[in-house]
Amino acid sequence: MIDHSFIGAGAVYIQPYDKSSPLLPMGNISEFAFSFEEEKKEQKNFLGGGGLRNVVSRISGVTGSIKAHDFTPENIALALRASLDAIGATAITGEEIAAHGIEGELIPFLRIPDLTQSIVVKDSAAQTLTLGTDYALTKAGIRVLDGAGITNEILTVDYTPKASNAIQALVESGKEFSLFMEGLNDAQEGRPFTIRVHRVKFSPVQNLGFISEDFAEIALAMDILSDPQVTATGLSSFLQLDLAD
Repeated sequence: MIDHSFIGAGAVYIQPYDKSSPLLPMGNISEFAFSFEEEKKEQKNFLGGGGLRNVVSRISGVTGSIKAHDFTPENIALALRASLDAIGATAITGEEIAAHGIEGELIPFLRIPDLTQSIVVKDSAAQTLTLGTDYALTKAGIRVLDGAGITNEILTVDYTPKASNAIQALVESGKEFSLFMEGLNDAQEGRPFTIRVHRVKFSPVQNLGFISEDFAEIALAMDILSDPQVTATGLSSFLQLDLAD
């Protein structure tokens, strides 16, 4: 008997359903799975002996799951139904930040500062404050020191931010995507296979942890929708699997 055992591995790629940007990898994926929900209409056999006289079965829903281990801005945006904006490292002058003047107070900047570049902090009287006396630098902004000359006031800061990605959660609820898996069967000497998922919508992630003792993961759930662009007879409007001989 021929052995057809299977251990799947490979790379999953994603792009907008409208093909407005290229098919790009999602990184390290440990799970890519599908579920099918069935709706049955059953007619009982009343002629004696029990059982069923007839059954009509329809697929009422197709869902999928992906477990991603790369915390890329794109994967996090999918998890949070978020917009994603890449922001450059242009120098900022005169950014206003509110202070209470309390020792240990963290005053974050609007952007993540590049600590290798010059940072100038001024009080509400436009007097330059002293690093190490009035404040300490942190990865996000400044921290007020004991005896600092900072009061309940508006400070201004000149700095150069790091290039970053702004992820705005829950503003992209209607966005649709296509998926493609370039797979191989580890149980059959790397025999290739591919999966095309024509049209999907992602649900917001149930849990997304940012403090953990273990490697973090992003568990993505998605609805697989019928693709109206697939109209040829015999072709699935949901997904297609190709297995190499």
